Amino acid sequence: MKKKTVGLALSVMLAGSAVLAGCSTGGGDSDSGSTDGKKNLRLTDSSDITTVDPAKATDSVAFNMIGNTMEGLYRLDKDGKAIPALAEKTDISSDNLTYTFTLRDSKWSDGSPVKAQDFEFAWKRAADPKTASSYSYIFDTLKNGADVTQGKKAVDELGVKALDDKTLEVKLERPAPYFLSLTSFGTYSPISEDFYKKNEKDFSLKPDKLLYNGPFVWESWKTDSKRVLKKNDNYWDKDAVKLDEVTVSVVKDTSTVVNLYDSNDIDYAGLTSEQVEAYKSKPEFKTALRSSIAYLKFNNEDATMKNVDARKAIARAIDPKGITDTLLANGSIPTTSFIPKEFIKDASGKDYTSDINWFDRDGKEAADLWKKANGDKKTTIELLSFDNEDAKKISEYMKGQIEKNLPNVTVSIKQQPFKNKLDLESKGDYQVSYSLWGPDYQDPMSNLSIFESTNSQNDVKYKSAAYDKLLNAANEESDLNKRLDLFKQAEAQLIEKDQAIAPIYQAGSAYLSRPTVKDFNRQVFGADFQYKYVDIK
Repeated sequence: MKKKTVGLALSVMLAGSAVLAGCSTGGGDSDSGSTDGKKNLRLTDSSDITTVDPAKATDSVAFNMIGNTMEGLYRLDKDGKAIPALAEKTDISSDNLTYTFTLRDSKWSDGSPVKAQDFEFAWKRAADPKTASSYSYIFDTLKNGADVTQGKKAVDELGVKALDDKTLEVKLERPAPYFLSLTSFGTYSPISEDFYKKNEKDFSLKPDKLLYNGPFVWESWKTDSKRVLKKNDNYWDKDAVKLDEVTVSVVKDTSTVVNLYDSNDIDYAGLTSEQVEAYKSKPEFKTALRSSIAYLKFNNEDATMKNVDARKAIARAIDPKGITDTLLANGSIPTTSFIPKEFIKDASGKDYTSDINWFDRDGKEAADLWKKANGDKKTTIELLSFDNEDAKKISEYMKGQIEKNLPNVTVSIKQQPFKNKLDLESKGDYQVSYSLWGPDYQDPMSNLSIFESTNSQNDVKYKSAAYDKLLNAANEESDLNKRLDLFKQAEAQLIEKDQAIAPIYQAGSAYLSRPTVKDFNRQVFGADFQYKYVDIK
């Protein structure tokens, strides 16, 4: 949240990420949440906008923007359930392979109508290899999707077609029980085809170079400083939107964020572990388990990291309790799974992660594995990380653990701004990277598919025919328990056997939120927050 990379991609971000990466969401510069009779939600974020193009988005910042300014066929409600949005009516064929959506009357922010053709155009553009969308694989669910995104078939063969202005027909490659929730994800947003063709050169680069059909419009942007969203008067469900404005200031220092909260300049503040102790007795203090997984990416093509024993050694060298219990102290929990707890349950209601432990943290085993891989030679490992305060502390802790448990190893930390970090990962210009990923839709495939051999998000360069085969079998399986078992076999291949990645912890969050702010809830997947449901009283 990911990445999504936050996987929508934090993102993700943590979110995705797309929290593909870790983002502090919570500021602005007015005196209170409601001034001059207007309701202004004031937040902060540790990262600036990377893109607002639905086809180019990969991280939680981007998907938060898209999720609040765009509207797809379905939208998540305040409890994380996919509900109809622009789809006024949905007909599903008896074989669950054809979906026919009848669109409601709705408008773009310039007053022009949203058409079925805008969905067809946007989806085909994102799936087109020429667009180079990191999320193109998310259309593999559609008929011919994988062949189109890999350039084996023409884009026009993708299983989406506007039958008329109000009717969209979608054909799937195979039944997908998660498909309707998938249409709520940012990459599935429509794009005004007419507007795009008139503004193709600088499309989405500034607020006035994009049209919006969601609850808010992107009003203004000061790079690395502040972005402002305002209520969209052309939104079809505008009466349900209570906020007039959302102001998001970029603030990387967490102590500054808390100071802004204390001075009543923002309405939400994420807390570090030191701040938890000071604020935990306050009535506005809250904690929550998020669905983002923090993990180490290993560049499987790097000269050192291509050795599976080296990867296993690093994974076993780090005790995550020092991170979750001391450095964060915000409800985060250690994990060895890339699927979050409280996300997927089997037919009996049992949590997917309840019986999973893919590897043990053990310093002696880690040292033995490292010697097996590298002998006694001195080795420097570069750890790529984010440039925010929490990431710095976590990276320093992991450096200490690795150097303590692996003989003759030195860790060099390379902290980078969020956008630079994503760029380095996409180019494969790293050895080990501290990352976060949040699911984009409620299915294990949302997390596990990014490591398929042909996936555009596969920047760990992992290639496994056995893994690909297991995921494909899971996609073909309709029985829930059998399907989840196939996912577990795939995870065992990815983590237990090949250690292509090393899950560290499932992220929690400790935060302060003003009692006057209602229904400001973090989503289980997709965009971290939906401002549509927020009110200030």
